[in-house]
Amino acid sequence: MSEDGKSFFFQGLAYHVLPETFHDGIGWLRKQSNFRRYATFWQQFLWGWGGFYLEDRAEEEFEWMAQYSGIPAGEIPTALEAFDRFFPIAGDWLTTPGSTDIHMLKMVPFIFQGIGAHQRRIQYNLSALRPSAPYTIPDLARRISCAVDFLL
Repeated sequence: MSEDGKSFFFQGLAYHVLPETFHDGIGWLRKQSNFRRYATFWQQFLWGWGGFYLEDRAEEEFEWMAQYSGIPAGEIPTALEAFDRFFPIAGDWLTTPGSTDIHMLKMVPFIFQGIGAHQRRIQYNLSALRPSAPYTIPDLARRISCAVDFLL
C-alpha cells in the first residue's frame, strides 16, 4: 500500500520474500549516485582485486578501482559499505587481519585473494623483483647450480 493508504503497488513476489535487510539495502542503494555500477564494481572487487585493498595505498588503489568500475574513487568506500547494509553481521564485513595494511572482505576464497595479489603485482610493476629469501625461485636456481657444479 502507498503511504496514504489509497493505492496498492505490486512489487513482485520475489521482493516480498527478501529479508528486511534487503528492503532497507535497496532503499539505501537507490540513493547512491552511481548505484547502477555497484554490481560490476563488486564483481571486480571480489574477483579481480581479491576482495581486499591496501590501507596504506587506499587512495591509489581506489583510483585504479575507479578506472575499472566507473565509480569515482571517493565513492568506493560507500560501494564497499553495501556488504554491511545487505548482509549485517556482528562487526563489519571488511576486516584487517593482524597487524597488516590489508583491509579485506571476510569469506573471500584464497584463490580470489591470490588473483588480487597478482593484480597488484602488475599494477605496482613488481615483476622485476628478484626475491632472495630461502626457497624462492632465485634461491632454488642458485642451489641447483651449486648441485650441478658439485656433481660435475
